[in-house]
Amino acid sequence: MGDEDGTEGLAAWAAAHGLSVEDGAHLPRTTPLLAEGEVHSVDALAGGWLSKYVEAKIALIDRDGGHFTVAVTHVPKAKRFVPWMLCHRVEDQHLLGRAALGLIGNDNQVDLGSAEFDQHYRVYAAPQRDDIWFHELFSPAFIIWLIEGAPKGFAFEYVEGTLCVSLLGQRTVAEDLDGLRDATVELVQRIRAEISERLGPAQAARSAPGETGFQSGASPQG
Repeated sequence: MGDEDGTEGLAAWAAAHGLSVEDGAHLPRTTPLLAEGEVHSVDALAGGWLSKYVEAKIALIDRDGGHFTVAVTHVPKAKRFVPWMLCHRVEDQHLLGRAALGLIGNDNQVDLGSAEFDQHYRVYAAPQRDDIWFHELFSPAFIIWLIEGAPKGFAFEYVEGTLCVSLLGQRTVAEDLDGLRDATVELVQRIRAEISERLGPAQAARSAPGETGFQSGASPQG
């Protein structure tokens, strides 16, 4: 599929779901997948609400290693518990770029105690994490969802407030974009639920409009 077809496919899906195509808009370069110098182009981008409480940007990107479809949103309060975490499929490990490998280092893989999970994913996280909170996030129910419920080619990265959910390849079919949207909402809800358990519901609520990190490009507060 060419870039023009991809742009039209994302634009049609966005229009049908209340999102707007944003020509000339930029993605934050916080996570490894979006790293400066590794992303060659953003071929199409749309922004808006994926659900009542989840605002994000959906984009088709061309980067070192291939094409990806990403959803980028912000969950700033999670960085109190884990400054960064990466969850990638085993078969896609060869696609990790310089930024990801630099962040991972030599000994930041997390053992979640599930042999079945290890057949599908690798998880890395900051050594400064709250390990109890982190393992509560990766609960047995979440692990089952990642193995059985997540879309094909699914991965996610969280760095200092920015959450990037990705699917391998340029996905412009409505079913694939629906899957990315639903997976992003599911992930945000799970992270917020763990924040709520620790800080209370009010602290887990989304930032006010204008404080999501999108409008100004500044890092979100909270």
